[in-house]
Amino acid sequence: MPLMQMVPMLMKEENKEDYEPKVVSFGPYHHGNEKLKFVEDFKPTAVQMFIGDDMNEAVFIAAILGEIENVKKCYLEEFTCRYTDIQFAHMMLRDACVILNYFGPNTVDKSYKESETINNHLGIAVYSSIIRDMYLLENQIPFRILEILVALRYNTPRHSFIKAMERDSFKMFFNDKKGMIEHAEVKDDLGKNPAHLLEIFRRVIVTGPDHDPILRENEYGCCNVNDMLTRLEEGCGKYCKDDENEERHGGQYVFRSVTDLKSKGIYSKASGIKSLKGVRFSPTRFCWSAELKLPFMYVDMYTRVFFKNMIAYEFSPNSHIIDKSVTGYMSFMKLLVVTEEDVKEMRENKIIINSLGSDDDVVQVYKDLNTYEAGDTSYFWNVKKDIEDHYHSKIRTWMAEFRTTYFNNPWTIIALVASLFLLCLDIVQTYYAIHPPPN
Repeated sequence: MPLMQMVPMLMKEENKEDYEPKVVSFGPYHHGNEKLKFVEDFKPTAVQMFIGDDMNEAVFIAAILGEIENVKKCYLEEFTCRYTDIQFAHMMLRDACVILNYFGPNTVDKSYKESETINNHLGIAVYSSIIRDMYLLENQIPFRILEILVALRYNTPRHSFIKAMERDSFKMFFNDKKGMIEHAEVKDDLGKNPAHLLEIFRRVIVTGPDHDPILRENEYGCCNVNDMLTRLEEGCGKYCKDDENEERHGGQYVFRSVTDLKSKGIYSKASGIKSLKGVRFSPTRFCWSAELKLPFMYVDMYTRVFFKNMIAYEFSPNSHIIDKSVTGYMSFMKLLVVTEEDVKEMRENKIIINSLGSDDDVVQVYKDLNTYEAGDTSYFWNVKKDIEDHYHSKIRTWMAEFRTTYFNNPWTIIALVASLFLLCLDIVQTYYAIHPPPN
């Protein structure tokens, strides 16, 4: 079984509260904390809610004891040595049952009754905070424990249970009633044995194709305007593009925020893809401007905690994650969300759903997410490069400014047409003044 990671000390020093549970502990790292005693006392009730009246708790304990050596090896020995095997097995059972009363095989009626029971015992504030504590890297139990309990209780095959957990998590993050994960066939990790629940959460938010199908040659008409502009820029050389050596020191990007991009003719809109990889950048039909399509994102009171722990998971030494998609996405969003105007622009375009209240609170969430300037080798690197190329194109900038100046509203269009008409009249009048027609 894989190791249950701990948050690197460098990250904890910034704000350890975002990595510690508020109401409930899962696993030994925070077990015994006095401030978590309220939910700890509720855990035996959670066990009874899960196993029901027709099964014996001893059966579940015996199944966990059969794997106890492997389970204890998932944690640091300095934490596991405090407990006997039977004590550790009881801890795993109680913690797992709290989780499985949120997720797992269930009927609608039974799920409603369980939620009502938990609310009556804990209250809605504590109940809603439990999901926040499930997001924590140091507050995980091996997924194998959940599989053992579900197999005993519902006789559910391992692969089916993993798929069900992925669907339930997808519904939760993307408010999708069907729970159909988009482009699931292109994601190799889906359905594989996860280390813990946090890995399930990560899978469903990064699922999605890295690239759209290649457009046909004549997708945008009889001629490729974008290709024509690219060749024109190559012919113009440095006069059509800013000096890259001056502007891009050390691979840093000059463009800042969605409002800055908008001034250069790059407009943001919702991509409609339910995945962090649902980011697309492309020029418009006649290259007047470009579109940056972004997936919609709920920003609520737990967003910062969730992404901080996801970044910590991708940076932890034993995670074996090569593609740091979450860190790459957050690094990209930190470039785009700088001021309240940026949040307003993204709200109006239905990219950000703000549950915090003020737009400044959303800005602060992104500022608090540290990506530690890690080298970006993810899919978002290519998107940022394409944006940078468009941003530095003088021809495209001139076209965007021309469109904004003369085609932004009906009055400027009328004024332009009238000016052109008067200019044509002046040209005709001047010509006939020089070359009068014969009588």
